[in-house]
Amino acid sequence: MALDLGGTNVRLALVREGHLLHTARLATQAQDGPAALLERLAAAVNDLAAWGRAEGSPPAGLGVASPGVIDRGRGVVRVSPNLPGWRDMPLAQELSQATSLAVALENDANLYALGEYLYGAGQGAGGMACLTLGTGVGGGLILEGRLVTGALGSGGEIGHTLVEPDGRACGCGALGCLEAYASATGLMGMLAEAQGRTSACQPGGGVEGLARAARAGDTLAAELFARAGVALGRAIANLVALTGLDLVVIGGGVAPAWPLMEPACRQEMAARLCIVDPGAVRVVPAQMGEQAPLLGAAAWARQRLAVD
Repeated sequence: MALDLGGTNVRLALVREGHLLHTARLATQAQDGPAALLERLAAAVNDLAAWGRAEGSPPAGLGVASPGVIDRGRGVVRVSPNLPGWRDMPLAQELSQATSLAVALENDANLYALGEYLYGAGQGAGGMACLTLGTGVGGGLILEGRLVTGALGSGGEIGHTLVEPDGRACGCGALGCLEAYASATGLMGMLAEAQGRTSACQPGGGVEGLARAARAGDTLAAELFARAGVALGRAIANLVALTGLDLVVIGGGVAPAWPLMEPACRQEMAARLCIVDPGAVRVVPAQMGEQAPLLGAAAWARQRLAVD
């Protein structure tokens, strides 16, 4: 079984051999506090597990994709900015006790990457990087078929790599991170900073509104997506130079605007990737959408818990 915990919605699924057998969804309502959310998560897992048992597909374990910084050894969410009050939350232990299921916990962007690698745009590749462009910029890194987390647990945090020295402030506290430019927060922040210029864009329209304006020929909107594309190009060039990977997958809620960022991204990659052929690096859209973290979570549970 798989659970994808988001700041707005929670999605669950019974998964068998890369297929979602049955799904459920509920509002996160994180403002109600950690205890209330844990109770609702456990109830939803137990309901779905009961359905599976009735249908002859009892879950053998639970993979959980959670936002935030994860302590994998202890099954703890150290901190998650989108979940108020979640600091050193023993999520794996709490869910295991409430559901009688073994639980494997991992960062949601990492499991998005794993789902795409196994079932989507990364199938057949030796390795890949995945960028999830959403409220922030998540990242997952797979080398030689293995998810890279690192001794510090921060492997794959591509969104917090430097693309602009002394650049815009990022939510992490640093300056010039990729997330400050190529996320919904970054794009809307740059739009707010540009107010006063003649434009059809309004901050309240979100990334979709900004994208519509860019496609309609709005100069400012096009410039902002180009700026995001430059930031992506720098981050990808650094990533390729460090890892030698030739596949980067772009997913997340901002990904539909990728065509508006792609020309500037590829131009920046070409200018900075001088030790390899930039044309050999594939940068492609994700294929699995909302299914990716669920499929990745189920696969992670199989790997970590040795369950079917």
